[in-house]
Amino acid sequence: MYPILLEIGKIKIYTYGVFIALAFIIAAEYAARVSRELKFEPYYILDIIIWMLIGGIFGARIAYILMNIKDYIQDPVKILKIWEGGLAWYGGIVLSIILGYIWSKKNKMSFLKVADIVSLAVMLGLSIGRWGCFSAGCCYGKPTEFVLGVIFKNPLSLSITGIKIHPTQIYEALGMFFAFVFVRGMMIGWLKKDNGETKITKKDLFELKTEIMLIIQILLLRLYYMWYGKEISFPHPIDIAFLPGFVLLHFGVKFLGIAYGLRKKYFEGIIFAMFFTLYGALRYFLEFLRDPSGLSGFIIDKTITANHLVSFVFFVIGAYSLIRGKFAFAK
Repeated sequence: MYPILLEIGKIKIYTYGVFIALAFIIAAEYAARVSRELKFEPYYILDIIIWMLIGGIFGARIAYILMNIKDYIQDPVKILKIWEGGLAWYGGIVLSIILGYIWSKKNKMSFLKVADIVSLAVMLGLSIGRWGCFSAGCCYGKPTEFVLGVIFKNPLSLSITGIKIHPTQIYEALGMFFAFVFVRGMMIGWLKKDNGETKITKKDLFELKTEIMLIIQILLLRLYYMWYGKEISFPHPIDIAFLPGFVLLHFGVKFLGIAYGLRKKYFEGIIFAMFFTLYGALRYFLEFLRDPSGLSGFIIDKTITANHLVSFVFFVIGAYSLIRGKFAFAK
């Protein structure tokens, strides 16, 4: 949509990279703020998230290269051009988990507790980082006449241009934002339960650090996607429904999260399991909306990909853990 944010002479600042950097900074800072609620010291946050970020980027890149090895054999230099896109999310998650486990054992901490706080950060990070994918045009959707479809016009975009397509990057960003809001609500519910409180109050729903994330998503949706992408001027009659509707949805999801937290006892790995469940389900269905020309690793021709399989496995592990009341692989 808008691949290059700024160009000064031969220096190019890519929008994708800016969003990834912002996602990391915002997610790490937020996780540090709430980490003590899970009895996790905030000064460890930056260290573990850096390690898992490195694992995520390298793992995702390695997995993508392996799935498209013929392209990279013909032009090996492309391996280094990560700013052009080309990350397979499941590779990133797997290597991140491995590095996170090693870090936890080295620092004599519970891996599942570490995974809980990092999972919250990942959900928030994805809700911002996926806007970088939208900017670059990678991970694009199928052609559609659906009202939410967008037309990519920038010739530098990695997506197909000139026709309306599903903005699957934004679908995922919003899905992860509301997953983050729900989980944050769960955490508030656990705090209330520990304090012997059972009623949800207005004070529980409003907290500045979370509402700032709401404002960020509203600005991105209204000014970037709707105004720049959809060419819907601001202000517009649609704002009468959009702005209050999105805010109400946010607080509704948060309310449900608090209610769930009041009923569901915390166990180490529950947020990790929730991430597996929600992200697995979201990615499974989004893969059907992705354009086949932008996908790889097909198991069934132009229909089912490796992403479907991995997403389904993640969902099963997460759902089983939530039902069991203990993470799937925990003794």
